[in-house]
Amino acid sequence: MDMLDMINQLPDQCEEGWKLGKEIKVKVKKPVKNVLVLGMGGSAIGGDIMKGLAQTKSHIPFTVNRDYSLPEWVGTDTLAMVVSYSGNTEETLSALEKARQRQAITMGLSSGGKLAQEFSGSENFIRIPPGLPPRAALGYTLFPLLAAVDSLGIMSISGDDLEETFAILKEIREEENNQAGSFCRELALNLKGSIPLIYGGTTLSAVAAVRWKCQFNENSKTLAFSHEYPELNHNEIVGWEVPPAVLKHFKVIHLLDEKMGERTGRRMAITGEILSQKKVPVYDVQSRGNSDLARIMSLILVGDYTSYFLALEYGVDPVPVRIIEYLKKALQEN
Repeated sequence: MDMLDMINQLPDQCEEGWKLGKEIKVKVKKPVKNVLVLGMGGSAIGGDIMKGLAQTKSHIPFTVNRDYSLPEWVGTDTLAMVVSYSGNTEETLSALEKARQRQAITMGLSSGGKLAQEFSGSENFIRIPPGLPPRAALGYTLFPLLAAVDSLGIMSISGDDLEETFAILKEIREEENNQAGSFCRELALNLKGSIPLIYGGTTLSAVAAVRWKCQFNENSKTLAFSHEYPELNHNEIVGWEVPPAVLKHFKVIHLLDEKMGERTGRRMAITGEILSQKKVPVYDVQSRGNSDLARIMSLILVGDYTSYFLALEYGVDPVPVRIIEYLKKALQEN
């Protein structure tokens, strides 16, 4: 299966992932006061999305932990959602051990590996299908978690939001597979030979910007960076004063979201004008849908396709991540 096939799977994965999560009834013995998602790389981005959704859909805080250790506040009222697609991510397994030492409520999600062994016999474990790179399994690493917190009453995900999300993702899939001059193909062609900078204008589009960056890194095998408004107007915008010889290497992608607010929208427009004066191309990508879930997932799928088509422009295979595999092997030898 090539990367295009895997990207095309995302709408179906999301539906299947939701069903998998609803089949498992996570057990908690006391009220949950905070949620901590433990994960790395492609297995952690679902936690970022949940954290963004929680700002308007949950009364308790969500945090993502990308480390061997844990914050000091983790305790018996913390729900630690442990996510490793392979089940063998060393940072995540280390954090799980510490979560259990703190007597946190734990649940696991993986396709197997050591994490599945750690939850052997536990009701609080969701096994997902194997055989994919973690970054190509977002539907399986996000939607079961959403189903779990929905069932626990921690975050409400409506049926209307789900149906809208599934429909929009399928719509984007059809566009990118049936049109020779599709939006994502054209954007990839325009980005070829540059370093993309992806800017989000809301909490959710900022998360999508991080996903775009990582997909460009892993699929397109190119450097890319992300930031968000309004914060970047207090620091990064000054960096555009470097000489034109440096500026010519960059292109900006604005991830637009109708819920970003009038002031943030104005900031993005003014910043776009500044960049245009410096002859830095700016490309706009608009989210789709009414619900938060649909809008962020629409941005993510467009980014996934763009990273794939950019890989084709560079003549590279999007699937292997040889440098990451080398690093893992080197760590095992020491």
